[in-house]
Amino acid sequence: MRIEGQIVDIIAREIFSGSVEFENGIITAINRHETRNQQYILPGFVDAHNHIESSMLPPREYARMALRHGTIATVSDPHEIANVCGKEGVRFMLDEADQSPLKMCFAVPSCVPATPLCSSGAVLDASAVNEMLQDPRTYALAEMMNFPGVVNKDADCLAKIEAAQRINKPVDGHAPLVTGENLKKYVAAGITTDHEANSLAEGEEKIALGMKILIREGSTARNFNTLHPLISQHKDMLMFCSDDLKAVDLLEGHINKLLRKCIYLGYNLFDVLQIATLNPVRHYHIPMGLLQTGDPADFIICTDLKNFSPTATYVDGHRVDDLPYQPVTQLLNNFKTRPISVSDITDNMEGKDLFDVIQVVDGDLYTPHIKLSRENMDQTQKIVVINRYEAKAHIGIGYIRGFDIQDGALAQSIAHDSHHIIATGSSDELIVKAVNELIRMKGGIVVADPNKISSLALPIAGLMSNNPIDEVATAQQQLTTHLRMLRCPLMSPIVALSFMQLIVIPELKITDQGLFDVEKFEYIS
Repeated sequence: MRIEGQIVDIIAREIFSGSVEFENGIITAINRHETRNQQYILPGFVDAHNHIESSMLPPREYARMALRHGTIATVSDPHEIANVCGKEGVRFMLDEADQSPLKMCFAVPSCVPATPLCSSGAVLDASAVNEMLQDPRTYALAEMMNFPGVVNKDADCLAKIEAAQRINKPVDGHAPLVTGENLKKYVAAGITTDHEANSLAEGEEKIALGMKILIREGSTARNFNTLHPLISQHKDMLMFCSDDLKAVDLLEGHINKLLRKCIYLGYNLFDVLQIATLNPVRHYHIPMGLLQTGDPADFIICTDLKNFSPTATYVDGHRVDDLPYQPVTQLLNNFKTRPISVSDITDNMEGKDLFDVIQVVDGDLYTPHIKLSRENMDQTQKIVVINRYEAKAHIGIGYIRGFDIQDGALAQSIAHDSHHIIATGSSDELIVKAVNELIRMKGGIVVADPNKISSLALPIAGLMSNNPIDEVATAQQQLTTHLRMLRCPLMSPIVALSFMQLIVIPELKITDQGLFDVEKFEYIS
């Protein structure tokens, strides 16, 4: 087959008229000649770090939309489903991905649970991680979130890192706000990337130590506006990623949205294409073509180099931008908890004058630890975490400021990384109403007020729907609309709530065991 146009060569950093010839999925020739066809032929994009489960879509449905936006490969960490279903969950993701043309290169979850201080539905020790690293469908050790374990030379953490290094698979990092000597120790252990830089200075420090920075633009954590100045001086040390992207946002765009922003800001075309393609392909050894003779016939066609909206996407020589929806036939879950009552989440506040409160920062995963006196607690709301892997659930209770839900409640089984049930709201009664509807569905998202319940069932591990992306996105929008009616001011409250359990991101979080001080790395009694 032969396609003519303006060929964008990211290796030679030039654009020329010509044609691409390919046969049996391989580019057999790239010819230079005059052509009237002004369409651009260029390599597809790579999402260098994501959690497919965060879209609430299974791999094939996620891929169907990502391919339309010109994404040809992802580096995907299935630690969400691994925390719920262990190795069986990882196998589910790998097997589903095998049925899609998107080149989903999986990283083996390194921290299941996120730290030994968390409870989850499964545990992946060094032996299990080593076993999964042997699978040729895995390309890296996923984000090593147990930063204290690495710095303090925990044997299990180091064994996982060494298992990846033995077979030349890179180790991804997760080190928000880590600097100085601790950062040096972390990098020295073999950590090669980080997608959690929150400031330009943090990004510069990590690059100086040899880490590659992944500029993230997800549904809640959005660091592009902060980190894009790195492009001018450090194009060789950067990649783009989405991390956590909801279906409703995936409909609008993917990595191509970041390229649009870069070109609008005046960055060099070849620099940003290198970040979106060449850098991740080389770092992770991704088997994706870069529009060179002998490469897999992986490329996209665009009418311009400003919007990066593909008119066609090719993978291994096949056009793949208009694939049909295919439901999952074998559902997987782990949900044991029983309905709760108001008495289960009633806390004893007598004699307490000072309260530890989680402060939400809209658009950021960082949650300051604030202390409020009893008379200043009027703007806080209760937050509860219910262990979903136990019939008689252990329940953590705390207070949070920032959701400001009026006469309603939000409950969900998406809560990184252990994915226990998490809920917040204006009253114990409405929290229980939302939680019990969630338990009845065995996973999903519920918004409840005195007169109405909105919900999205997630029958795959309590994390993913089995419906087409349009239906999932519509349900996500309806939930957000309901929350807006309840006066919740947050940009993406469902995603924001999903990170309140993640005790590896400062400063104060909550688990089924109670409030956790991330700075001290211990529970608050």
